[in-house]
Amino acid sequence: MSQSYSEQIFTKIPCVISGQLVWDTDRERIKQHLAKFLLDNKGYIVSDLQVDREIHFRLDEQKIVAIADLVVHIQGKSLMVLRGGPGSVVTREAGTISAARLLEPDYIVPYAVQANLHDASFLDVRTKKAIRLGYDNIPARSELLQMTEGLEPVALPEKRRSFEEQILYSYDTHG
Repeated sequence: MSQSYSEQIFTKIPCVISGQLVWDTDRERIKQHLAKFLLDNKGYIVSDLQVDREIHFRLDEQKIVAIADLVVHIQGKSLMVLRGGPGSVVTREAGTISAARLLEPDYIVPYAVQANLHDASFLDVRTKKAIRLGYDNIPARSELLQMTEGLEPVALPEKRRSFEEQILYSYDTHG
């Protein structure tokens, strides 16, 4: 039986959240690092984390599926989107902000994190600005709950949707 290309190149590692084996790619390694960091250092629990949430949209009659690597989802609300990728976190922030703006159909997820294995950028999605840098500056569970308490959900204006889709598509295919 011949091996697939992935089986020839990558090994598998256990997922911190599910325990299942996953391909050891750069993006997966960063996702696992983020998940372990949140669980071990920031007070999150496994049930707070959703893995590989899909974002569906159409662009030029083409069906697109983008991925939010991790979503902090507590008490029925998505509070933070986390995405990882190799290279500079700063150059990937716009794609992560767009993912957080498109993930939920009726509101913008208020916070996001773009990370690599060594650095992270904590983002205010509403203002589209990095507000903290470094893994240690990702908010703990209790801090995130405090930051989002009483925060009124804001819907993405319909006229912005196509712009955000183009940004996310561009970062996921070219960035």
